[in-house]
Amino acid sequence: MEKLANIDLRLLQLFDAVYQTKNLSRAAEMLDLTQPAVSLALGRLRKHFDDPLFVRVGGSMTPTPTADQLQDMVANAIALLEATLSYQPHFNPQHDHREFRIAMTDIGQIVVLPAILNTLRDVAPNIQLEVQTITHALPEQLQHGEIDIALGFIPDMDGRFVQESLFEEGFACLVREGHPRITQTMTPDDYAREDHVIVTTSGTGHLIIERSLKRLGIDRKVGVRIPNFLGLGTVVGNSDMIATLPRRAAAELGKAYGVQVMPPPVSLPSYNVRQHWHERMQRDPAHSWLRRIISAIFRTA
Repeated sequence: MEKLANIDLRLLQLFDAVYQTKNLSRAAEMLDLTQPAVSLALGRLRKHFDDPLFVRVGGSMTPTPTADQLQDMVANAIALLEATLSYQPHFNPQHDHREFRIAMTDIGQIVVLPAILNTLRDVAPNIQLEVQTITHALPEQLQHGEIDIALGFIPDMDGRFVQESLFEEGFACLVREGHPRITQTMTPDDYAREDHVIVTTSGTGHLIIERSLKRLGIDRKVGVRIPNFLGLGTVVGNSDMIATLPRRAAAELGKAYGVQVMPPPVSLPSYNVRQHWHERMQRDPAHSWLRRIISAIFRTA
């Protein structure tokens, strides 16, 4: 039997054409083939099925019992293959249902997530999001489709992944209203003297702060280290500690907890917040649509 890999759509169409016309010449015309090409292809089919399939009776190519049994399956196979080969993926955000899994830090939930949710509510009411925390397993999660998109400052992604810059982020400081030593401005001496709340979660640029302060010879006095931003506003608002964090998050926490937002008293470099995805999702229409939505949100922000 000829290998299945050598049986393609064209051969199945030939079988169907000969079956329908009972004539090799007419089958050749239907498929725009020469008669020798049809004879050669029919020989391949006969070899594969180990059966003559069609025998000449008078002026007609009469199907064998095996060909009669194959006809319905061949017709169905042709229809399925044609549908498969002509398939064009589509996505209609107004009507389609889909759940996207997005990885981001807790600060991303403060700064990025509300804008995404507000936009999706208006343009894609049936879309759901599942938000997960960025961990060391992120590359494998993206590769295996467990995460669709990762948002944040993630500098260690390799060549398997595609990225797009969303916005440039800087830093600001939070100080409680009525702080006994810091009022309208903060000096480098103030910054060095006060106790600090240090947030050590990944994806927020805290290592940029550490390296920059080290180069400047500033050693922060650590009052407390916390693993995320969930309690930062409360800690700053109810103590004399100060915090240095991404500027957009500082603005949101300042409004929510009634604490002062100040520029850092020293120069700190900015960094790019990006969206990251695996290269295999590059042409998925729903995934591409979500990336465009996220990009547009922060391009106009």
